[in-house]
Amino acid sequence: MKKLQFSDKARRYFWVLLFATYSVSAAGVVIDVLGDEYRHLSQVSVTTVKSSEAVRMSGAAQVAAVYRASSGAPFSTLPPGSTFKVLWPDGSSEYVMIISPASADGVSSIPGSAQPAKAEPGDVEATADASQVVGAR
Repeated sequence: MKKLQFSDKARRYFWVLLFATYSVSAAGVVIDVLGDEYRHLSQVSVTTVKSSEAVRMSGAAQVAAVYRASSGAPFSTLPPGSTFKVLWPDGSSEYVMIISPASADGVSSIPGSAQPAKAEPGDVEATADASQVVGAR
């Protein structure tokens, strides 16, 4: 009887541990560069997903370095192989992976992860598309 109770408890603890581990790993890191500590960085203020790869990775490396420095454990924060999402000032975003925390260009873009900024209702492109639809009637 006690074996059955132990196995039931073990099964419950296994599922609780699995759920907690999944929740922590799925959360990930999202860094919004419009925050006070990132806004002043030279490579970040003019960067979008349309910028060249070198400019984007330089900005992402600066953001990762500041994020590490502001954390409580800078040597264990964003270790090699970890990924994070960068939200650029124009609203576009992309995922990058840490290759080497000691290198100035120690980040790499994850192919296919770049998302352009969403158009606002007052944007010129959105207005042009709406006028084309109205003119088609």
